[in-house]
Amino acid sequence: MTQPPEPPAPLPPEDEDEAKAAAQAAEFAATLARFEGERGTSTPPAGRKRVRATDAGGPPRLGARIKARVLSVNGDTVLFDIGGRSEAVGDARGFKRDDGTLTIEAGAELELFVVESGESIVLARAARGGGGGARGRVSLEAVRQSKTAEVPVRGKVTAVNTGGLAVDIDGVRAFCPLSQIDVAFVEDPAPFVGRVFEFLVTEVDESRQRVVVSRKRLLQREQSARAQERLAAIAPGQDLEGTIARLEPFGAFVDLGGIDGLIHVSELSHARIAHPREMVSQGDRVKVRVLKVEPGKDGRPRVALSLRAATPDPWTTSVQAFTPGQRVSGVVVRLADFGAFVNLAPGIDGLVHVSQVTNRRIEHVREVLSPGQAVEAVVLAVEPERKRIALSMREASEDPVPKSTMERRDPPRRESRPGGGGGARGRGRDEARSREPDPEPMPPRPVPVDDSPTPMQIALRKAREEAERRAQRGS
Repeated sequence: MTQPPEPPAPLPPEDEDEAKAAAQAAEFAATLARFEGERGTSTPPAGRKRVRATDAGGPPRLGARIKARVLSVNGDTVLFDIGGRSEAVGDARGFKRDDGTLTIEAGAELELFVVESGESIVLARAARGGGGGARGRVSLEAVRQSKTAEVPVRGKVTAVNTGGLAVDIDGVRAFCPLSQIDVAFVEDPAPFVGRVFEFLVTEVDESRQRVVVSRKRLLQREQSARAQERLAAIAPGQDLEGTIARLEPFGAFVDLGGIDGLIHVSELSHARIAHPREMVSQGDRVKVRVLKVEPGKDGRPRVALSLRAATPDPWTTSVQAFTPGQRVSGVVVRLADFGAFVNLAPGIDGLVHVSQVTNRRIEHVREVLSPGQAVEAVVLAVEPERKRIALSMREASEDPVPKSTMERRDPPRRESRPGGGGGARGRGRDEARSREPDPEPMPPRPVPVDDSPTPMQIALRKAREEAERRAQRGS
């Protein structure tokens, strides 16, 4: 039986780069073998291709964003678990800081892009060196593929040009327009020089060797992804924290972390306010309650919020201060056909019915009251469960002390009788009377009783008189 021919020995590397690549391949093979051994499987036989896929449909498509778990980091190679029996690799240089220290460790969960898909799956945070030549430089074709797959590329800003930034993507020169540097407009791009950022490729002109990139589009895409995740976790009834983003006459917009919600002006306070600026300012941190989440006319979700619902209700915390019969002060806040609403405390309004405004008859409360007017009233009734307080201005205007006790009648002046009151004896009697206490006020005269005959009595009397006249004529 003839032995199969031994595979030819690998050719020695031609330069230092190829030697480094061969060493990395050997190191990755050893790491993969250890990983397979830990999972109780064996390395596939030589000549058999290993296709690692996330599902039965085959390997993930180029440019797909997938979740991966770091298994190990060996030198410049990272081994990832992407679900099931699928593994992938990555370049460790994409996970290092400027000082060379790693930003990941075994067990870390990441979301990465598929930059190569086939016999082996290569993941990265963004496309970068390794695919375009012996020295590991990205070719123009690789940049074009990144544009097609919408995979970010990493580049270093080298200079400020007219209208934008010059960016080096591992040997490929690119241009980032000034309007595409950030989500907000950048007036001075100089601080960006020398820094490394991720970009989306928006244009590749191979004939002119021209590449245009945008950092703004990448940031917007990431914000949109975060907003969708945030929106999926928001439900009516939740209490959230956010930042006041801007104010409008109809309400305040709140940044909830990638998605904005609206607090209508009527939901800002338990008290009535004319403009949101009376309650909040731009940049304030607030605690709000989600009222509802629904699609808007433009297809984007609308989140209705309430600041009032997230604060204590004064009808349960402050209404105990008001009791029937109490005299209170307030300000007229609103007029209606049936009466006037008076603000007694923040968030608590009482109603003065039109019949309780004044002693005289009026058709409408505007004849006596106007918004902003300070008034006094007496509490008639308090109904916290219905959020109602009945008031009366008419009773507050009446004098609570009866006039009979306020007025004092002077006694009639007694004149001295002529002849009988003269002399020392008369003067003595007058001095004695002057020292006597004042008499008590005279009681009111009794009201005379009406004793006039009734109609029946008058009729009987007339009948009797007529009978007497007839008797006299007969005689």
